[in-house]
Amino acid sequence: MKRAPTESVQAAAGRRRREASTAEILAATRRLLSAGDPMASLTVERILAEAGVSRATFYACFPDKHAVVGRLAQESLAWREEVSSEGLADPTVTREQLETLMRAVVGHWRANRPVLAAIVELAEHDPAMRAAWRSAVEEIASQTASHLRVRWTDSADAPSDIDGVATALTWMFERCAHQLAVDDAGAETVSLALTEILWRTVTWRAPRRAR
Repeated sequence: MKRAPTESVQAAAGRRRREASTAEILAATRRLLSAGDPMASLTVERILAEAGVSRATFYACFPDKHAVVGRLAQESLAWREEVSSEGLADPTVTREQLETLMRAVVGHWRANRPVLAAIVELAEHDPAMRAAWRSAVEEIASQTASHLRVRWTDSADAPSDIDGVATALTWMFERCAHQLAVDDAGAETVSLALTEILWRTVTWRAPRRAR
């Protein structure tokens, strides 16, 4: 039986250098975005200066600045796995639990706002980023729809189009977080507003007809 080829010492060292350089480039780009640099003025030259790497090193790790932001997008969008919305499926969920969930989701957005804002900006004119962002948001919408479907199982009050409701709620969150959660006060307002909307959505019951 043939053994799988092992990585040479030289190749392993090269891989580690690329990984370290990649991490430096990502960290430098995140710092620049966090300092308020708009995506339009974020050049490879500025990233090189901030990261302290050579142009050759940069291009060995990334083809362009868009790829750097794309990688940051993947990391920043990990919140969809870290923050669960399973509470939406729980028929005993309380308003306080939904409020905690919304504060966690909006808080994560606030913590990653510089990168997420750059993603949204880039998605407006970059088809690849737009597709990636839409795919990520639609994945969250699909997850939300699954939870709502469980919650409304055998309910006569369930919406006829649960997928549509989940999609609208998810994109509403994306727009509210992006446009309104620009500071702590805005984040709190958005958290409480989304809690109210979700609570009224999942607890709504059709009025009984008078006999």
